[in-house]
Amino acid sequence: MKSCLGIVLAALAVASLGGCAAVTKEQCVAGDWADLGNAHASVGKPADHLDEVVKSCGKHGITPDTRAYLSGWNQGLQNYCTPLNGFTLGKQNKQRSSICPPQMANGFNQAYQLGNVIWKANDRVSQAESKILSLENTVDALNDKLHDTKCKDKKKDDLKDCRRKRRRLRDDLSDAEYDLDAARYDLDDVRAEAEFVSASINVEAARLFAW
Repeated sequence: MKSCLGIVLAALAVASLGGCAAVTKEQCVAGDWADLGNAHASVGKPADHLDEVVKSCGKHGITPDTRAYLSGWNQGLQNYCTPLNGFTLGKQNKQRSSICPPQMANGFNQAYQLGNVIWKANDRVSQAESKILSLENTVDALNDKLHDTKCKDKKKDDLKDCRRKRRRLRDDLSDAEYDLDAARYDLDDVRAEAEFVSASINVEAARLFAW
C-alpha cells in the first residue's frame, strides 16, 4: 500500500511540474527513487529524464540512486505501454511518447489510433457546436442592429438610406437564420455519427485487446 501511495503521489507531483525542475527538493530529500522512476515512465517520460533528476537533486546536494530509479522506470514502462493507456491517450488526443519497446509499441500504437478516431469524431461535434454558437451570436447581433435602426423620424433623404440599411439587415438576418437552422440540422447528423463511431470503435478495441 505504501509503495502504491508513493507512486500516486509522485505521479501527481510530476503532473504539476510542467516546464519547471524535473523534481522538487522534497522529492529529492524523500529519496523514493523507484517510485519516482515508475511515476515518470507512467506518464511517458524517457529513461534519460534521469539526467534531469540528477541535475535537479544535485542543486540540493543529493545524489539519486540511479539503479533504483531505472528499476522503477522499467516498471512504469509496463503501465504506460499498455493498449488501454494508448487507447485512452488517443481518445484525449494527447501526445504519445516513443518510449515503448517494439514488442509493446504495436499494441500501444494500434490502440492509440483507434482511440484517436473517437476523438476526431467528437471533435467534429465540438466544431459543429462552436459554429452554432457563432451563428447564434450573429443572429442576436443582427437583431439588435435591426431593432436599433429606426426610420420613423428620419428626414426624406436620410429615410431612403435608413430603409435601405434595414433591408440589408433583414437580408443578412434571414441568411444567418437559414445558416443557423442548417448548422443545427448538421449537428444532429454529426452527433449521431460520433455515437456510432464511438460504439463501433469500442467494440473493435474490445475484440482486439480482449477488454
